[in-house]
Amino acid sequence: MRVAERLVAERTGIELGDGLRERLAAYLDGAARARGQTPARFAAGLAGDPGAFQEVLDRVTVQETGFFRHPDQFAALAREVLPALDGPVVVWSAGCANGQEAYSLAMELAASGLPDWRVVATDISAAAVARARAGRYFSTELAGLPATHRHWLRPSGNLWEVDPALRHRVRVERANLTDRFPVGPGRCRVVFCRNVLIYLSRSVPESFLDRLADWLAPGGLVFLGYSEAVLAPTRRLRVQRLGPAHALRVVPDEGSGSPGSGLEGPGGLWATGDAQLTGRLRSPTGGPGTGGSGSRAPGEPGAGPTAAEMAAAGEVAAHQGDHAGAVAAFRKSVFLDPDHPVAWFRLGVALGAVQDRRGARRAYAAALAALERCDRAAVQAGLDGWAADELAGVLRARLGRP
Repeated sequence: MRVAERLVAERTGIELGDGLRERLAAYLDGAARARGQTPARFAAGLAGDPGAFQEVLDRVTVQETGFFRHPDQFAALAREVLPALDGPVVVWSAGCANGQEAYSLAMELAASGLPDWRVVATDISAAAVARARAGRYFSTELAGLPATHRHWLRPSGNLWEVDPALRHRVRVERANLTDRFPVGPGRCRVVFCRNVLIYLSRSVPESFLDRLADWLAPGGLVFLGYSEAVLAPTRRLRVQRLGPAHALRVVPDEGSGSPGSGLEGPGGLWATGDAQLTGRLRSPTGGPGTGGSGSRAPGEPGAGPTAAEMAAAGEVAAHQGDHAGAVAAFRKSVFLDPDHPVAWFRLGVALGAVQDRRGARRAYAAALAALERCDRAAVQAGLDGWAADELAGVLRARLGRP
């Protein structure tokens, strides 16, 4: 187990939290049994077996995404960013998961009227790249897609397929963020890298953002996930308010931010953004009947966080060793969306970390119940890389059930 965990960290920068360790252990056990080996022997051979190591990455990486997730960022892109761009425009979806983010970006670019644009989408998971290239989704995966963009989806059996004309403008490939960038320097104008850096070891995000600032076009923008507001700006990246959202903009040097420029250093606008985020994460949520996903309109004032945002906040807290904070965030996540098995499972892991064994057992039972009452095929994409049967097996083992 530790051999595999160390190999993942060395090659990808990914630091496995408690939930991802559970997933890795479950995969190693099943893969070893299928090969007639012990988990230790199978793990020892991963370094020399690229195919087996890729399967490990496919299982331990988180593939939670959705169309127009965090809609205020897409509103900022459409209203504040794209109208100011001209010439060839390249937008990078870094950590694209199953592709909904990349196609959401393509839809906004197509609506912008810009004549020359493309989206480059990358992920370290080969399984995620295959799904993104196919561009086929269950009806349950279309949540968040605005009516104005639904014409880009057409029925294909029991799935919905992204129009080939749009897929043609999206290049999807497998890539490791710590290794290389997908196009030449100075060609990319906007990067969406959301809820990716929180899974990397602490030294990796700063190094990645420094490299990113050197690689982006002058004035290029980086959109991070809400949970990644814990990351400070770097020497070359400064926070800029864009309507209802914030992004990091490349600046030439330390002295580029000036009063009235919209660019501030670590103690300026970034601190305001952090306070706003903290207030949102601590604000009361809606009661039952407010909607399982906790969705809100872009920039809607006073709206509480969504279930996905609280789950992401729980991941950040767990990653930083703040297990009590993780418990609080995951509790709010399952309150907003009680049908999400992985959020219940992560709550159970966090409760176990604070020695609340009875609470952990209740959370595991709720996770199993949520998993068993859903359509497994339809919910698979929301299981963050877990196979449904695999997660069910882990939960039954935790509960002592056959």
